Amino acid sequence: MRYDILLWDVDGTLMNFKRAEAKALSQSLEEVGVEPTDELINEYSRINISYWKRLETGELTKEEVLLGRFAEFFDKMGLEAEAESFLMSYEEHLGHIWFIQDNSLELCKKLRAEGIRQYVVTNGWVFVQKTKLRESGFDQIMDGSFISDEFGVPKPKKGFFDACFEQIFGTKTPSPSELSRVLIIGDSLSSDMQGGINAGIDRCWYRPSGEVNTEGIPVDYEIEDLWQIWDILKDSD
Repeated sequence: MRYDILLWDVDGTLMNFKRAEAKALSQSLEEVGVEPTDELINEYSRINISYWKRLETGELTKEEVLLGRFAEFFDKMGLEAEAESFLMSYEEHLGHIWFIQDNSLELCKKLRAEGIRQYVVTNGWVFVQKTKLRESGFDQIMDGSFISDEFGVPKPKKGFFDACFEQIFGTKTPSPSELSRVLIIGDSLSSDMQGGINAGIDRCWYRPSGEVNTEGIPVDYEIEDLWQIWDILKDSD
């Protein structure tokens, strides 16, 4: 197989983040006496996405993202809550709430049995990501997990992938032949696909709802079900 090293995004790819986000937010809202509604959940999700995109571009720091999104959410929706304590509640819930997407756990097990090396690449908070990877069983399958918090630089920055490659290949600057063996799979054009471009590796865009690429970011493959990765690996023999 041409690709024997896969870099997996977590939220929105291996796991259904929207469902986990809605449940965790609902539990935290209930704890402060607020009834969760679709309007609240959808508005928070919109704000949250905008903050993480600003992290990707370097406009905001991780600390500004974590607290700022809740401060803006509370202010806009007229809610009385303290951002820091709410953050701790939300992240605690989020670490223990996860929904497997496309039976991805079994997929990764089969890929591992075929000798494919697999790594997680994520911008999520260390506690949350490590907790759900452990509880879901992904940490027993992956060859490693790379979390931006630990590197101090987020996807899609080249520095993030330099740190990944140093652990995978033993150097921040792998040879072209080594890079040609790596495929990144993720749902975000601005984080995963742009990150793949910055890293010099091939890119597989996961678009489960048939999303359209309106950002003009080039990708090598598009899939709507994670198990389609088998077709890509076979075609690249």
